Amino acid sequence: MSTGGEPNANTIGKYQLVNCLASGNSCQVWEVVDSETTRRMAMKLVLPEKLKDAETISSLKHEFNAACNFDHPNIIKYHELFVKKQQAYFVMDLFPAPNLKAQLYNDIRSVQIRAKRLIENVAMALEYVHAQGWVHRDIKPENILMNRSAETRLIDFSLSIKSAGALGKLFHRKQSIVQGTRTYMAPEQILGKALTHLADTYSFGVTIFEILTGEAPYKGSTPKDLLLRHLSEPCPAAFEFNPNVTPEMSMVVQRMLAKKPEQRHQSMSEFLAEFRKVQMFKEEVTEKVEMSDKEKAEQELQASLGERLDSRTDHLRSQFGIAAPVKKKKAPVVLPTSGGKPAAAGQGGPAPAARPPAPQPPMPVAGMPQPPMGMPGMMPPQIPQPYAGAPVPYMMPGQGPWANAMPGGQPPMMPPGPWGQPGAPLPPQAGGYPMPPQVPGGYPTPPQVPMPGGLPPAPVAPRPVPPQAAVPGAPAAPARPAPAQPVPPAAKKPVPPKPKTPPKPSEGFNIGDLAGFDDLPPVN
Repeated sequence: MSTGGEPNANTIGKYQLVNCLASGNSCQVWEVVDSETTRRMAMKLVLPEKLKDAETISSLKHEFNAACNFDHPNIIKYHELFVKKQQAYFVMDLFPAPNLKAQLYNDIRSVQIRAKRLIENVAMALEYVHAQGWVHRDIKPENILMNRSAETRLIDFSLSIKSAGALGKLFHRKQSIVQGTRTYMAPEQILGKALTHLADTYSFGVTIFEILTGEAPYKGSTPKDLLLRHLSEPCPAAFEFNPNVTPEMSMVVQRMLAKKPEQRHQSMSEFLAEFRKVQMFKEEVTEKVEMSDKEKAEQELQASLGERLDSRTDHLRSQFGIAAPVKKKKAPVVLPTSGGKPAAAGQGGPAPAARPPAPQPPMPVAGMPQPPMGMPGMMPPQIPQPYAGAPVPYMMPGQGPWANAMPGGQPPMMPPGPWGQPGAPLPPQAGGYPMPPQVPGGYPTPPQVPMPGGLPPAPVAPRPVPPQAAVPGAPAAPARPAPAQPVPPAAKKPVPPKPKTPPKPSEGFNIGDLAGFDDLPPVN
């Protein structure tokens, strides 16, 4: 509407409203067009319900009066202030770019690519503000605008104050109401002390940490917990959150976030001199390239379809010229043969069947009479499996496999040596073949010979050793001492837990100093 005229929904004074860029609790930011020059500008307009709020009007005037004196390419330029009962606003340059907070949330990789120039531009703007004797007091990503070319503007001087000198520090009274954004406030700002430009250095360090890692260095479950972390908790290293950040860059940020102001960079010029010497990232951050249609088809074939051969996969492969997968040949299965050499499955004839375990002969006991061989009703001794096929020399006439042998048949073989080895044929005698002599104590156990095909021999039980009779006059064997019994450990006396001492906050901080901080505006 025109000044002093009837209200118009589309115009305020000589400015035509085009688009609402941002809205807050007390003000809105609009894109407007100057009807006299057709120039596009931005307007910060107080909401009608806040026109009678003295604090809101005072803040609007303070921001304009502080920022209208700044003339720097990286600071937004303010032009006109209008405050009446019906309307209150000021007009500034329009910089069509989103704030840094939105860009970090949507595409942090794009911000990190332009981070070098971004940080330098903000540091030069702060150096100019500090040279004019002002402290911004609200440096955060929401108050930094950046476009695709990394051109930067510093905005919102509503909380800015004059920097405190030596005399101001001496006579400064602790503020009862502390203003700022909790996530980015310096410790001296939280404690209500007199502020210098070093408070902006701390807030800028938190902002750089968020650019490098995407997260703030301190987080708390409650507003008071967050403020206490700023006061007492050491600053973490940025490379712990993002391994691509160099340790040198982490050290620069940690110095900016020192608890004591005298331990930080004493000026933005000193910070820029150190910042320009270090490398921010170990590997250069690049733009994320979109995959082509062929790469997407290959990824789909690999992820969901694999090596299947069907109509869909054939269509995708023929459409994008992707070669069909080559079937892998299965490795041959190696099976043992009778000669001890491995044979591939399907070659060299059928695989031999597994042999069942052979029965073992009864073990003779020393001193026990053995039954004579060939008695009626008695079974011949069982021959172990390794000796299957060898002649059995223990058969009486009319028994065994040669009971019906004819005189002209082949006589059995008598092994002269170890069991199972060939020997000379025995001459036939009248009435059958002779029986071997009886051995006292039974026949010896044949030696265990490995079986063909790699099967282990059957285990042989050891013979029991008879107890030896005591010899008169011989010394008695010494008695074995009884094994020592373990002594149970003595019961330990319970140690009472030590009482935990609460951590001491730095700089003599008292929890009562944070009273009323929960009433701060919420963190954006």
